[in-house]
Amino acid sequence: MLAEWLQWLRGATPAPVQGTPTVWREVCPESRPVLLAPWLEAQARPVLILTPSWERTEQWLAVLLRLGLPEARLLRVPSSLTPLLEPTGVEQETLHERLRALNALHQGNAVCLIAPVAAALQRTIPEPLFEAELVRLRLPDTEPPDPHEWLCQIEPDTLLKRLAEDGYEYQEPVRLPGQFARRGGIVDVFPMGADLPVRIEFWGDEISSLRLFEPASQRSIRPIKHIAIPPARETPMGSETAAQRIRAEWEALIAKQPPALQPELRQRLEDDLRPLMQGAPFDRLELYLPWLLSERACLLDYLPNDSWLVLDDPLSLSLAYDRLLEEVNQSLASRAERGDIPPLQATLYIEPFERVEGRTHTLLLGEPILSGGRVYRTPTNQLK
Repeated sequence: MLAEWLQWLRGATPAPVQGTPTVWREVCPESRPVLLAPWLEAQARPVLILTPSWERTEQWLAVLLRLGLPEARLLRVPSSLTPLLEPTGVEQETLHERLRALNALHQGNAVCLIAPVAAALQRTIPEPLFEAELVRLRLPDTEPPDPHEWLCQIEPDTLLKRLAEDGYEYQEPVRLPGQFARRGGIVDVFPMGADLPVRIEFWGDEISSLRLFEPASQRSIRPIKHIAIPPARETPMGSETAAQRIRAEWEALIAKQPPALQPELRQRLEDDLRPLMQGAPFDRLELYLPWLLSERACLLDYLPNDSWLVLDDPLSLSLAYDRLLEEVNQSLASRAERGDIPPLQATLYIEPFERVEGRTHTLLLGEPILSGGRVYRTPTNQLK
């Protein structure tokens, strides 16, 4: 609950106008979260705040929490571009936070997402595919919570297969997001983005109970009536068809490289093709995202049309984006020079900054100027 003086501030601050970009010009960075907090609390739809850096994201989150906004409504969204910068996989906690954000937006929850521009514009699974990979389960005597198909009957082996195809990994006992296990007629799974794992008990192929449980003690906490399990990765698992396509296209790239680098490049490709053909997760999976996803999408595509996008200093955002492209391109070039990957471009993995300017419900905090002196799409409502 916000303090009384913040409640008063809501009436004293002009609200952004829907349908056209709104500018709050001369509002210092320290005041922005304070002035915006009462308006954020009143929003019934998701809001996405774009920041220039992870540090600025953490500052927004800390201030909004201190002002009294509920922790459950505030979600930070990290970038998962690490596999492009160095030969390592995405940290599980990063995937957990990103999938939680995508799921909240997909459901249209009244959350406030705070994300650096790198996290918002990196390519991700398109929302229709995210929807198709959701596993919705319910008890037989429970009405579906929405018009989607909710399963009350499914063979445990079929459920395990779907979880594996969605990137979940078998681990007994289940303690961390992205894990699942089976003991007879009981399947445990920790959905990505969830606070607690769920225990699914079967009677044959019918779900007889759904219970949340404590991962440390493995003890049940409370029963639930339904659960929606999102995919565990933003990059789809591979397949034999996808692996063959990747082999052909990467072989063409490798053939153009210096002869001394080609053996190492081919060996790395062969090492990656094995889990790609099996549909299994591995550290370098995200490198193949452009070949596993034909449709381009990013976090902005999950934001409903009637929801707000907040830009924390447009100039700093566009400069941060330019630095991001430069950093990723330099990293990819360096890895190509030492034979780790063939030459690749950052634009394969990152959406253009112009995507930010494509929304009508936008609040700009600071001057509407972008890098190179370019003016943000002409705003009409301005607060000085």
